[in-house]
Parts: sequence; structure tokens; C-alpha cells
Amino acid sequence: MTEGDDLPHASKDLEGLSDRLAAARERAEIEETIRRNATSALGGGFQIAVEMLAALAVGTGLGYMADQLFGTLPWIMVAGIFLGFATGVRNMIRSAKRMNAKQNGEDKKTG
Repeated sequence: MTEGDDLPHASKDLEGLSDRLAAARERAEIEETIRRNATSALGGGFQIAVEMLAALAVGTGLGYMADQLFGTLPWIMVAGIFLGFATGVRNMIRSAKRMNAKQNGEDKKTG
């Protein structure tokens, strides 16, 4: 080796570059995981909201139709609203348990 040889200096630079590259890859993986979890949570929230609205709509609609059939407007419809709300809450709890199990990596189905 000669006095002007930059090989030891280049080796240190390459090690530093390798360390920075590994740190950047690790940050990118963490950001991707955060982005994936946020998207999943948003979709789960919309799913819960739609299930709740659907249960309320079905309960109200069936109650209204029963009221029209029996001529008891609005009493069966009110009962249908409460039953729809209870069904929506039950579905919401099941969906939340399912999402929690999925996030924790459990593969078994909760019900």
C-alpha cells in the first residue's frame, strides 16, 4: 500500500453508508406497517358504521311493515328500532373482537 491509498478511508465510508441504508430500510418498514394498520382501522370503522346503520334500517323497516299489517303504528316500529340497535351493537362488538384478533395475529374465528 502506498501513502496516498484511500482504501481504509473508503472502507469506513462504505460501512457508514451500509449503516444508514439499514436504518432507512427499517424506518420504511415501520412506516409501511403503520400505514397498513391505519388503513385497516379506517376500513374497520366504516364496516362497523355500515353494519350499525343496516341493523337499524332493517329493524325499523320490519317494524313499520308489521305496524302497517296490524294497524298498530308506531309501536312495533319503535320495538324494531330498539331490536335493530341491539343487533347493531352486538355486530359491532363481534367486529371489534375480530379486528382485535386479526391485529394480534390470532387466526381463530371469534363469534
